[in-house]
Amino acid sequence: MTIAQQTAPADPLLIFDDVVVSFAAGTGMISRLRGLSTQFNAVDHVTLNVARGEILGVVGESGSGKTTICKAALGLHPIARGAVSLEGAPLDLSSGAMQMVFQDPLSSLNPRQTVAKALSIPLRLHGHAGKKDIDAAIDALLVDVGLGSQFRNRFPHELSGGQLQRAAIARALATQPRVLFADEAVSKLDVSVRAQILNLLKRLRDKHDLTIIFVTHDLHVARFLCDRIAIMYFGKLLEVGPTRDVYADPNHPYTQELLGTLDKERKTEVSTRDIFNPLTDDTRACRYLGRCPHALDICAKQHPSQRQTGPAHRTACYLFPEDEP
Repeated sequence: MTIAQQTAPADPLLIFDDVVVSFAAGTGMISRLRGLSTQFNAVDHVTLNVARGEILGVVGESGSGKTTICKAALGLHPIARGAVSLEGAPLDLSSGAMQMVFQDPLSSLNPRQTVAKALSIPLRLHGHAGKKDIDAAIDALLVDVGLGSQFRNRFPHELSGGQLQRAAIARALATQPRVLFADEAVSKLDVSVRAQILNLLKRLRDKHDLTIIFVTHDLHVARFLCDRIAIMYFGKLLEVGPTRDVYADPNHPYTQELLGTLDKERKTEVSTRDIFNPLTDDTRACRYLGRCPHALDICAKQHPSQRQTGPAHRTACYLFPEDEP
């Protein structure tokens, strides 16, 4: 058994295998004359296994690729290279086995549909309720997310932020998914309501044997909710490990920066020149090169591979030795 196998989940449900998602950019005449790239990889060769029944936090700043990789798994972005599989089989995107809860629940719900109408559509499309039992199925979903039948005939604008997100979660559950993606699902909510939604996600995971991929820029939220954390930066997976290990011993300098634990004496101010630019910078180099206080010469030549830095902890950084064969 290789080290990579030892540190991967024992029972992976969802597998991202060398996934690349590319977008066109800088395709005009001026861009070509300036030598700008015509495309960039928003997700750049990411391999990640998600265990059955776990809550995985995908963490990073805006533009890190964390939402893009989730949308690629759902078929909302084409995969340029690699594959995503569920239980070892190619994805059937029509099955409803994977669903997403979006950041803004108000914009994700049709303003002209009542809550009952929004829930009835996926229930019927996926054959989970017929005409006779549709009302009971809708009520069961509402109760499941902490709402009641009194919310059936309300429109989105009549709900609070927390109620909207509960309704959006209920709609996602209507297809009886195996995997639930939650994209910054609490970032637009008040602090007190955030805790309620996070606790709801934990309860739903246990009740429905869900696997949840929770996208967030907030490591403190991930610490409360997630079993493991995957750190992304400009399309690259920099660090992945159990939440407790990542917090107790953050290995990658970027993770340390997110947690505010960088060596104060060596920390420097970050300017816009230091931030990786996928259109002009060398994509072979480490994405974090310009911001890293520990950069080595090799960092400018090749992005580091993942290295074992704990029993179930891996980090893409030259500060750690490569895995032994």
